[in-house]
Amino acid sequence: MLAQASGWKPPRNKYVTLYHGCTTKDRDEIEKHGVKPQLGRANTDFGQGFYTTTLERQAKHWAWARFYHPRFSRTSGYQPVVLTFHVERHQLAKLDVLSFQLGDYLQEDFWSLVQHCRQSSTPSSSQTPQINHHDGPHAQHNGEWYDIVCGPVSAFWKQRSAMQDSDQFSFHTDAAAQLLNVLIHSNDKSKYDSQIIQ
Repeated sequence: MLAQASGWKPPRNKYVTLYHGCTTKDRDEIEKHGVKPQLGRANTDFGQGFYTTTLERQAKHWAWARFYHPRFSRTSGYQPVVLTFHVERHQLAKLDVLSFQLGDYLQEDFWSLVQHCRQSSTPSSSQTPQINHHDGPHAQHNGEWYDIVCGPVSAFWKQRSAMQDSDQFSFHTDAAAQLLNVLIHSNDKSKYDSQIIQ
């Protein structure tokens, strides 16, 4: 028989802990210039933005993937690192957030957004990049992007397959980025920290 779950403790739930995996070069740029969603890749699940997760192990995977990317040489001195943000829930509540709970095959809302954002084109010599915004299948009344989108991570978006035990919180606007930048510049390790992973 399973042990009884511990009781809900509101103080523990004041914050959402979010992790971002990158390299020490990325971290140094983020700490110097702040989070800039417009620097993110365009053809991602929820569009161009700054991606985080509630799962530290997933952020570590992202950090190692970034570290082994051909753009970074292992002899360059860069290392994989995980950034940790403790975001107050009431601050998140002030922003426009689109949240998906499920990513199974029949979740039309989720997959229509993923398809729309994934079909953004990247710069090439033969075409002008086309960045698909959230005003496609999920239009806001003012045509703006959502500040934050959270939900499952697609494994194979064309087959509508989501990764198990994974999630993502993507920050898309200056208002959303400011929430993280305040934590970075607080110089308070209980709000923001970074850890090199081995």
